[in-house]
Amino acid sequence: MIITLTLNPAVDETVWVDRLHPGEVHRVYETHLDPAGKGINASRMVARLGCATIAFGLVAGDAGDMVEKALRAERVQHHFVRIPGETRINFTVVEKESGRASSFYAPGPDIPPDALATLEQMLGFWMRAGRVLVLAGSLPPSVSTGTYAKYVRAGREAGIQVFLDTSGDALREGLDARPHLIKPNVAEAEELLGRRLEGEAEVIEAARELSRRADRAVISMGARGAVCARGEDVWRIHTPTVERRSTVGSGDSMVAGMAVAIARGDDMETALALGTAAGAATAMSKGTGLGQPEDVRALLPRVRVERA
Repeated sequence: MIITLTLNPAVDETVWVDRLHPGEVHRVYETHLDPAGKGINASRMVARLGCATIAFGLVAGDAGDMVEKALRAERVQHHFVRIPGETRINFTVVEKESGRASSFYAPGPDIPPDALATLEQMLGFWMRAGRVLVLAGSLPPSVSTGTYAKYVRAGREAGIQVFLDTSGDALREGLDARPHLIKPNVAEAEELLGRRLEGEAEVIEAARELSRRADRAVISMGARGAVCARGEDVWRIHTPTVERRSTVGSGDSMVAGMAVAIARGDDMETALALGTAAGAATAMSKGTGLGQPEDVRALLPRVRVERA
């Protein structure tokens, strides 16, 4: 069982225009809505890969209803606590001519303390049945940046593998509790370490440094693949060449693939390969859509994982 927690879910709306001209009226020729939030995306991909999952989170208003309806349609088990207000709606505008995407992310609603306490009780109960806990995404404005660190400690005490996929202060403070795996991209790793990572050698050294604060550190480099460090072990992951139609959700899919492999007892090389294939499959999908399981299976043999 893979458990995910999304404290700041969203509905992602993607619209396609010929070209984006700021300040002008645009004709939209296609639009798409998806349930979103990094943990929710991870659960959706986990389910597509055939593994049991439960998505936990906080939802509000009509947008929250849309998230739950979409997950029911995909047969993704979920337990959400209802709160006042409205679940955020994020927008992505994709230009047909260039393929360039511009995204606009809302902050999310305030979270009542009693709702958060209820969610924590539910999460604590279900952690006893889980193999991997994925803590993912941004925190709502009213939630302390130390919240993930508390959940990491609770997960470790429960004997569950804890993956932390966030950024900024939430990641920095979460590392104090030593999660089992983190997966920043290069920009997030640069922010965390306070320096530029100019080349692959510097990314590898950054992964080594971060693995002293988490059991495993994976730094994703988009189309260039990723690096992973665990103690003295370092891997370089080469992603297959695909037609990249969107990057939204690729990192979440990578986390999902790794979680599936770790939950079933696979080694790190296998986890990195499955995660990379899942991420590449999502990169092939339009807008905020996630990859399909048949694409993951087709891409998996084309992933190269080697010692660095």
